[in-house]
Amino acid sequence: MAHAQKVKRTGVIGLVIHCERREGCELSNKDIDMSRTHLNYNLAETIQPMKPEIFIKKRIDEVKHIKRDDIVYLVDWIVTLPKDVLADDQERFFEYTYDFLRDKYGIQNIVSAWVHNDEATPHIHFSFIPVVEIDGIERLKCKDILTKKELKRFHPDLGAYLENRLGYMPAIQNDATINGNCTIKELKNQEDLSLKKSLKNVYDHIEASKNIIVESNKINYETTNIFEKTKSLKKSHQVIDELKNTNKQLQSDVRTLSHLTLTQKKEIDSYRQMPLAKQLKEKNQVINNLYDSIFSLEKQIKDQEYDFSCLRNNYDRLENKTEKLKNQIFIHESFLSLIGLDKVFNEFKRIFTRNDYSINIDILKDICFKTIKKSAMMFKTLKERINFLSQQNISNKDVFLKKEQHSYKDIYEIGEV
Repeated sequence: MAHAQKVKRTGVIGLVIHCERREGCELSNKDIDMSRTHLNYNLAETIQPMKPEIFIKKRIDEVKHIKRDDIVYLVDWIVTLPKDVLADDQERFFEYTYDFLRDKYGIQNIVSAWVHNDEATPHIHFSFIPVVEIDGIERLKCKDILTKKELKRFHPDLGAYLENRLGYMPAIQNDATINGNCTIKELKNQEDLSLKKSLKNVYDHIEASKNIIVESNKINYETTNIFEKTKSLKKSHQVIDELKNTNKQLQSDVRTLSHLTLTQKKEIDSYRQMPLAKQLKEKNQVINNLYDSIFSLEKQIKDQEYDFSCLRNNYDRLENKTEKLKNQIFIHESFLSLIGLDKVFNEFKRIFTRNDYSINIDILKDICFKTIKKSAMMFKTLKERINFLSQQNISNKDVFLKKEQHSYKDIYEIGEV
């Protein structure tokens, strides 16, 4: 029976026009009966006599806030008169509702509290500026006021308050408001938007995953150049991380779609039991259309699951290629270490990568001399070891080359094993 509307700066005047029934108000609601507009009244007129737009500007200038157009300037609670409220209690119902909201959000933040009797169902618009005090400083912060917990507790708290004042419990809560503050139509609109948003997210994530796979296929895994292998490995890791993140988001959105579909099914079943749904013929048509929409969504979910499975297979293939690349790089590095060129290589790698994979000819010449010198030293060492092994009569098949360097003593002990 109640709904909270968040109003940004650009929407303030529109709400004021509607509440005060200024010129143009009929554009916001075709159900307004202008012949009964004189029956409307503002319960907050005495405590806030200023024009709403002037008061809002004045109050917001007094509090700390971010100057952005998307900030919520105003909250408008719309509380509809329940059908079970006695005719003699109608005015008291709105007065007590006003008292409840005034105490809850602060008298200093109230903009207006218009009771409308010129529409199909009487209701009150309680408009206030969402100000909270944090560490002694007043701040414009709607999200700290309209929290999920607050919205869930609103109807029970208001119902208990009215029961205490009226002497009986009005039908504040119903199937559409038991878990929130929306009418059936508003709740349906929100869920439809959630479905569309989740479905769009699924398509976007799948497209992103496909683009990532395309990029992964451009990686050269077969290059024999150690530097290119290193670059490919780095790029491969980036692709895997992006794919993991996209797939995680995709799974989340598919779960959301499944949950929303199940929720809609339950709601449709509850709508079938509503008296209005049984009385109005066109209601059944709406329900059937909703079922068709759900079947279509379920099919799309299955399609997304299949696409996700394909992406998962691509991800596994990519990981296998990456592992192969790691092994190849390890072999290259092991070879360089065994022939004593690992330090020279690291020096070359540092200079080469620092200069965006280019190198000065003089520096390259110096590194080549170092390589020749190191190679000559290693050749000399290997020759001495071969001669040593020959003198010891150690068979070649008993000698194993490993990454670690061995002394003559090590080689001798290997030969004795």
